[in-house]
Amino acid sequence: MRPKRTKQYKRLMALYSNSFGFREPYQILVDWNFMQTATRYKMDICKQLCMVLLGNTKQMYTSCTLAEVKKQGKEGLETELALKQFERRRCPHRKPVSSAECLASIIGNDNPHNYCVATQNETLRQQFRVIAGVPLLYINRTVLIVEPPSGVTLEKARNKEIAKTHAPVEELSFLKNANSDTQKKDDESPKPKKIRKGPKQPNSLSCKKKKKKPLPPSSKTQINKKESCSDDFVEYKELADKKRKHSIDIEEDNEHDDEDSTTSNQSKQYEENSVKKKKRKRRRKSKKEANAGSTQSLERQPISKIFCAPTLASPQKETFLFIIIKQLLCSFAPFVLLSINDSPEGRK
Repeated sequence: MRPKRTKQYKRLMALYSNSFGFREPYQILVDWNFMQTATRYKMDICKQLCMVLLGNTKQMYTSCTLAEVKKQGKEGLETELALKQFERRRCPHRKPVSSAECLASIIGNDNPHNYCVATQNETLRQQFRVIAGVPLLYINRTVLIVEPPSGVTLEKARNKEIAKTHAPVEELSFLKNANSDTQKKDDESPKPKKIRKGPKQPNSLSCKKKKKKPLPPSSKTQINKKESCSDDFVEYKELADKKRKHSIDIEEDNEHDDEDSTTSNQSKQYEENSVKKKKRKRRRKSKKEANAGSTQSLERQPISKIFCAPTLASPQKETFLFIIIKQLLCSFAPFVLLSINDSPEGRK
């Protein structure tokens, strides 16, 4: 069987089981036309019914259908043997009737025993489509088919689902009778609301000042206690404000002291640096004066004393030699100039 068809049959049987109370094993009333076609095509009808309805099945026939098969003679032997394998269901007819009438009388107007009907008779199927909750089966070219549900069955199933969700009429009527207040409210018509025109004005009484009531003595003592408590609270608040201000002043003084200390440190460092610079300048000047005095004293001394000086350092000796050479040049320079002027070349 195709998977699409199996899904369709599964939904169909779920509808019958949920809405109409069908349960396994499903009871199937078989007609002689249905069994004749099954034997002709050599179908395993029990297996096919289980596959189509997706559950266990119980095949049943009536004595009227068996009598109708026996009337056919030798042609109906196979169908008779096949029917006798199934369970026999009693029917109310003492004299045998046609199988269609027998099945219609068993199912009735509402199918109380939840029977499925397997028949090839088109008129019988059309008759059962009007009744809600009757699954119909037939064979089409060796294929067993379950008819889709009719409009009557679908409508009844829908109504049952709605009834499950909503409260029944009996319960609603009981609740209405029990609660008399709700009845009165329903009977009374709602009064129309008055529409006011223009803006609302304030109430003249609400604008007046309230008059103070005379207090009893017990309440006066309570008020005095409250006033004393309030005075204590005010004093405590003032003290707290004074402490806060004092702490703020101390912090400001500390900040000023820190600033003064930083400025004093900077001024001390500046003075120390200036003193050091002055000392350096003095040292340099003293060194220059000492060097200048030593050179002058050597220039004024005679040459014999200079050469005879036993305790002179090497740098002093160099200065002395330079001074000696300078004195010699100064002493011999005029004689050299006179000799140049006296020569004949100089005269020219």
